[in-house]
Amino acid sequence: MLEIVNTKQLLENSLEDQMMNQKVVFLTGDDDNSFFIIELHKDQTLPGHYHKEKIEIYYILEGEAEIITAQFEDRKIMDRFVQSVKKGDTFSIKPYKVHQITNTGTEVLQILAIAPKSHSAEDRYFVSLHNEE
Repeated sequence: MLEIVNTKQLLENSLEDQMMNQKVVFLTGDDDNSFFIIELHKDQTLPGHYHKEKIEIYYILEGEAEIITAQFEDRKIMDRFVQSVKKGDTFSIKPYKVHQITNTGTEVLQILAIAPKSHSAEDRYFVSLHNEE
């Protein structure tokens, strides 16, 4: 028998991630390959962070956002880049690529993410992207 979860119910019944200050909910999968849903309200930001292992795939389910990416090497932020994303967009984040997403729309931003389960805990390193040029 399959374990079936309802994403809407999980989001409604979950608390915000204390480190990320948004809802980041594990949906299904295993240690290597998991589905997460991330929900950010208007003007909320997923803080700048990177992972050391494996890629992360994002698909924007609802809303629009600004994503800032940068390479993290030798404890320095390099090649900072800002892009807009919207409903239907998908992209991959490689290891050591700092990424920060801000909901710039008026609606809730929902992101479906595929990543190793470790990306929500031990393989998550925060880096400030503010005031970096």
